[in-house]
Amino acid sequence: MEVERGESSSRKRKWERPPPGATTHEQQAKEQSPLTLATLKAVKEQVEKRGSRISHGVIVKYFDNSDAPYDWLLPGWVAEERDVPAGRKGLGRIYKYYCDPTGHMYYSKHVVLFAWKKMNIICLDA
Repeated sequence: MEVERGESSSRKRKWERPPPGATTHEQQAKEQSPLTLATLKAVKEQVEKRGSRISHGVIVKYFDNSDAPYDWLLPGWVAEERDVPAGRKGLGRIYKYYCDPTGHMYYSKHVVLFAWKKMNIICLDA
């Protein structure tokens, strides 16, 4: 294991996000399960219903439970990452949202786990 930038070799390596232009929504859709595709369709319908409020330059990516940091999600659930580019201060930000198979959006992992608890779903990996 190589140590870079003065990090300890005993420190656990953090998951690294793929490069920004690595995959498009269409490329991701070809590789995902039928449950994920159905959820993405529901999410797209919800976006069309309320109108697109995503600013220019924002990159939106979708992930399911087959992706490393979201392996805790149930099948059919989708994580959405919105990469907002840097502004005047040079700081970009990634906003994460979680969508259930009906297209309902949750704004944090904590809220998702709470919703599962209300539905009597037990998550052992979170």
